Amino acid sequence: MQDPLDAILFYDDLTPAQQEALRVACEEDPALAETLAHWQQVRAAVRRSLNTHVPDRRLFVLYALDASGRAEALSEEERRELDTARPMLDEAVQAHPALADVAGQVEAACADFEEAWAHHFDEADKPVRRAVPDRAARRHAPVRRMGRWSWRIAASVAVVAFVTVLALLLQRDRSLTTITVAQGEAQLIELADGSTVRLLGGATLTYADPAKATAFNRRVSLTGSAFFDITPDQQGFTVETPTALTTVLGTSFGIQAGDDAMEVILATGSISVASKASPEGLVVLQPGQMSRVARNALPSTPTPVDLSEALEWTGLFIFQATPLGEAAARLSERYDITITVVPDLEAEGVFGTFAREQSLQEILTTLATTLNAAVQGNDTDGYTIEPAGR
Repeated sequence: MQDPLDAILFYDDLTPAQQEALRVACEEDPALAETLAHWQQVRAAVRRSLNTHVPDRRLFVLYALDASGRAEALSEEERRELDTARPMLDEAVQAHPALADVAGQVEAACADFEEAWAHHFDEADKPVRRAVPDRAARRHAPVRRMGRWSWRIAASVAVVAFVTVLALLLQRDRSLTTITVAQGEAQLIELADGSTVRLLGGATLTYADPAKATAFNRRVSLTGSAFFDITPDQQGFTVETPTALTTVLGTSFGIQAGDDAMEVILATGSISVASKASPEGLVVLQPGQMSRVARNALPSTPTPVDLSEALEWTGLFIFQATPLGEAAARLSERYDITITVVPDLEAEGVFGTFAREQSLQEILTTLATTLNAAVQGNDTDGYTIEPAGR
């Protein structure tokens, strides 16, 4: 028989003989039988949900055509029907956000139809090119009529195919976790691989829940602002935003992502950034560089930035080979406390990322330890950082 998974996905298209072969295979393989049962449950759930929100699939075809800019494919009566049903269809898209993507699929399907149709008639015209106006007009008239119907056929095919895709998305979404942080707040999320994400107010992060999925796939979706500290792994880690894909192995970086543009700033390590519209046109950032990706545009050329200023919105102190004297000055200003660094240590570079909620003494102690130095003082009298043992 054909591949068992293909047979399960397209069960309704199987012949009676193929369905019987699948039944026998399921008797021999309990795991396969469980997969078939689960898939049929998912499809049934999707079908019930879609039938509730879109009882007339034909109306959704009209809706998709209109959304893809082909309202001329609708008759006057169909447009009236669509206007009446629009509130219900808008509600369906709200209930199934993935349905919004069908317009793009319809657009692509219609464009493919048009290209094939134009190619067919161009080829048919070549052997009999004649400057006869009335015949030329007659020859092109069917193209326009068939173009209108090709859109409808393409849209119908796209919508039917999308039901299967939606079922797959529903099955996938059951294993996803989505976290949204309220405005004005921040939340630290620890992922299954040890990576951490600091979500800033209003940001939404979606990722595979290791308690529901077989394994965390080191891929997340982000809208809003977040700072990532990624655990190194050869598998790589991908952050998907509305406009771009950012791929890393092990690094720390900040992303501010809206619907129409994304800005990424690299603190440590190395990352590649690509537009979702043109994944092949990627750029590679080095620490201390920034790139911006607007919708349907290539990433901007990486440019150097001051990490302290560029990542201030993260609510973190980020020191990357920062002279200790400079780091102390920033902390002194932030906490309004005098911090003295002995001259021998002022130019020494320090590394670290600290939340501003951490105590000043904790931050200073961590920085001093990396230089084999010590911290003296308190929050009242101020602090001094000097070589250990002095």
